[in-house]
Amino acid sequence: MFWKGPVFTSEGFVGKGINLENCSISNDVEGEENGIIIPLFRNCHTHLGDTLARNEMPHNLSLSELVGPNGWKHKWLENNDQNTSAIAGLKEIINSGTGLVMDFREGGKAGLDVFDGIEYPGKLILLGRPLNNENLPGTNAGISSLIDVKNATEIAASARSNNGLVGIHHSENEREEIQPLLDLRPDFVVHMCHATESDLREIKANKISIVVCPRSNHYFGNKPPLEKMIELGIDIGFGTDNGMLCTVNMMDEIRFIRAEYDSLNLKTILSIACFGLDDIFNKDGTSTYSNMAQSGWVLLSRVEEDNYESIFNPNTEILGIRWRN
Repeated sequence: MFWKGPVFTSEGFVGKGINLENCSISNDVEGEENGIIIPLFRNCHTHLGDTLARNEMPHNLSLSELVGPNGWKHKWLENNDQNTSAIAGLKEIINSGTGLVMDFREGGKAGLDVFDGIEYPGKLILLGRPLNNENLPGTNAGISSLIDVKNATEIAASARSNNGLVGIHHSENEREEIQPLLDLRPDFVVHMCHATESDLREIKANKISIVVCPRSNHYFGNKPPLEKMIELGIDIGFGTDNGMLCTVNMMDEIRFIRAEYDSLNLKTILSIACFGLDDIFNKDGTSTYSNMAQSGWVLLSRVEEDNYESIFNPNTEILGIRWRN
């Protein structure tokens, strides 16, 4: 069985369809196209535990009042079923054709246990956070910030000893000094809304990736310098951040980015959404994430003649999802 239509890859659109049995790209498919085919999206920063807080969240709080260490979100998490909330977030993710999710977990080991028994056909990377003075739960570390977490160096070292990933929020609501971040040597940093060009050049020189969450940042009046990050050749991923702030649908995110950063071409935006953080995933040259023969795919309806304009059109619908081999 084939999906017929142009196939988006890191080189742009190629072929005339894919073989759904082995996901190989074909140039010999005949007949009327089914739509436009793109790889599964990557959502490189989420907090799925608060998804169901979306309709309860007060809208008059600052960033620290809402998501800080003693903020409204953490009180909500203590009093509500995070498992049910995470399932609601994953349903949005599955229905929107996202095949990789990187979720920052709060609450120590119990925070990771929220996902026990939850089935997800894509790749779920959980980044743990110690509770009080406990050891790092799990393999990967998701650090809230250097300001909030005084033992971040020990947490990062623990993750690296397990061959895990280290991610951290930085310069989200105001600029934070770059050298302590460089000393931590994270794999990736989230936000960097108030980073200077010098900060970004240091990030690039130290081979650190950046994940930006423009819709979430916009809610608090922040805007990451995405154009400069791209100009400097930094490895970038897109995320949707807290489930209570906005949907975890990557189609919503890239359409917002298109409007917010109108100087960026659509191929660049789509490439980051589908292939973001390749520098992390392919450090040893063996990653399957960007191997097209092992990739999952999304079939989108065609609503405009131009492939890119059609994908970014708000009337475009997901017609089918083929999960990874």
